[in-house]
Amino acid sequence: MGRTHEYVCPTCGAVVERPFRAPSVVRQCDNGCSFGHFLRADILARVEEVPEEARPDDWNEMEVENRLLVAMREGVVSMPDLR
Repeated sequence: MGRTHEYVCPTCGAVVERPFRAPSVVRQCDNGCSFGHFLRADILARVEEVPEEARPDDWNEMEVENRLLVAMREGVVSMPDLR
């Protein structure tokens, strides 16, 4: 079997593996979380590398998609990272 990639539920942290590489997958979480995008684990880890001083005051309350936008604005995540 080929390489698999991990995708993480941004709400509860549940992980699924898929045999393809995409920035995210749309699926219903098995833990009953809201319908949304599971983000590829390596991208999610990069988002958390945004320096504290660059994070908005409401960082902890922000949806992961909005954190990703901040990470891109701050140059922590780039378009090639999303391939």
